[in-house]
Formats: sequence, C-alpha cells, structure tokens
Amino acid sequence: MIVVAGSYNQDLVWRTPRFPKAGETRTGHFSQGPGGKGFNQAMAAHRLGGNTLFIAAIGEDALGGLAMQLAEREALPCAWQKCAGAATGNAAIWLDDDGQNQILVDLAANTRLSPTHISAHAEDIRHARILLLQQEAALGASLAALHLAKKAGVRSIVNPAPASGDSAELHALADILSPNESEFAALLQAQGEDVSAESIAQRDAGALHALARKLPCPDTVITLGARGAVLSTPSGFHEFAPPNVSVRDTTGAGDCFNGALAAELAHGSALIDACAFAVLAASCKVERAGAALAMPTRADIAARFG
Repeated sequence: MIVVAGSYNQDLVWRTPRFPKAGETRTGHFSQGPGGKGFNQAMAAHRLGGNTLFIAAIGEDALGGLAMQLAEREALPCAWQKCAGAATGNAAIWLDDDGQNQILVDLAANTRLSPTHISAHAEDIRHARILLLQQEAALGASLAALHLAKKAGVRSIVNPAPASGDSAELHALADILSPNESEFAALLQAQGEDVSAESIAQRDAGALHALARKLPCPDTVITLGARGAVLSTPSGFHEFAPPNVSVRDTTGAGDCFNGALAAELAHGSALIDACAFAVLAASCKVERAGAALAMPTRADIAARFG
C-alpha cells in the first residue's frame, strides 16, 4: 500500500495567451477541477496501479462534497477529516500559451489536518510500503505520519513543496527528498549555502550531486523540468533526460513525478528505475491539460513512449 498524507485543493484555472503585467487586465478562459499536491500525487499513484490511501482535511462545504464525490467516482480510497468552520483548500492557477503556470493557494482546511486524524490511521501507515508527504498540509500531521512510518520501517518520500522554513525535522527524517530547483535551493539555503534557484538550473548533474550531499537525507532526487531529473545517493548520481514532448500544461507535473516514484517503488523497483519511470510519467502528463484528472495510466505511458 501507498499512503499519501497531504492536501486537497480545488483548482480554479484561468488560461490566457500571456500573463497580465502589473496593473493590466486581460481576458481568458476559466475552468475548475480537483487538485492539491497531495491529491494529485495520490491520483497519480492510484492510476499507475498503486494500492493507495489518501489522508487529508476538507471543509464542510460544497467543494469538500465535490472532493468526496470525485474520489469515490475514481475509486480512490480516502480518509477525510471534515473541518467545521473551515473552507476546503483552493488554488488560483494561471496558464499561458507555453503551458507555464503561476499559482496562488489558500490552504484553508489543509492547515487543520491533525495528528489525531493521522493516528486514527496508524495501522494503514505501519502496513504501507511507501509514505508520501508534501508541505501543503499541517506540519504536525506530517511529522506524526513520518514518525509512525519510521518506527515501522516504512520507506518515506518527502516532496518539500511548497518550500518552508520550519520543516527541517521532516527533511531529516525522510528517506527520499524530491525537490524541484527552487525547493532544492531553499533546502540548501537552510544549510547555509549561498545558492539560488537560477544557479541550480544552470549546474550540471555532478555539481547538483555535490550540493545534495550537504542535505541530511540519504537520497535526493531533484526534478528539473525540461532537463528531467538528477538522483543523488551516497554511492553516486544518475541523470535522467526526458523524451521530447509537446508541452501543453505543466500544472501537476511534479506531483505526477512523485506519485509515479511512489508507485514504482511500491511495486519493488530499484530507486534508479523508479526515477526513470517517474520522468516518463511526468513527460506524459505535461502533454495533457489539467492536474489530478490528467494523471496518466501505465497504458498511457506505454502507448506514448513505447
């Protein structure tokens, strides 16, 4: 089993040829659908054949009701904490014609995910093969889940997104960290390194590996967008170049990578092979519009990349 503890957000999406400049008004096309890093990752793992349980908090509102209905329709098992007086999380997403995005999130009920709710599902975590966490839900709940996993010998992945300055314990306890360029820079800055996201993107795989060895986590996989990913382990590093794709929407690509990584590890693959598969899964995702409902299946990936 894969346990994903994290966030659910309703995605409110505006598509426009280019992003507005400061003070500018532009027209665009609006749509909405399910998202949130936790839910996206759970859906990715679920569609890739992982026996997945999603643990999250939602409000007692219409968006929360939609979340439960959608999960049931997708046959994704969920353990919902319903929070009275809180809104379900939501995200405003801008997409331009190049498929790039800008996102503003109100985490709302996600910040109320409680250690008590996590403890109610302790047996699920103890019997999981992989625990997957992000940083959109309450830190206390994530730490509770990670401590349970650690005591039971369950392998854990922490996707340190969005970057946060108060999650050092989470990072130190993780078996695998999976930052993108900006999150990797934030992790290094917390270790006293003078780096920026821009400088990370310009460094080769060997240099990224050297930086990753400064982090407390034994294995770090850095996602690099169009460059693919770099895996750093105590025994060396590996670089994974993506296939050529036609980018339509990058929203949820990192979440797809993390869900695919968890699914492949749960199937018993070595970390190197799981990373290679996750790059293919994310590459398939960016050719599709949307987030959670755009996550590919194994058949989709095989049909696209052979």
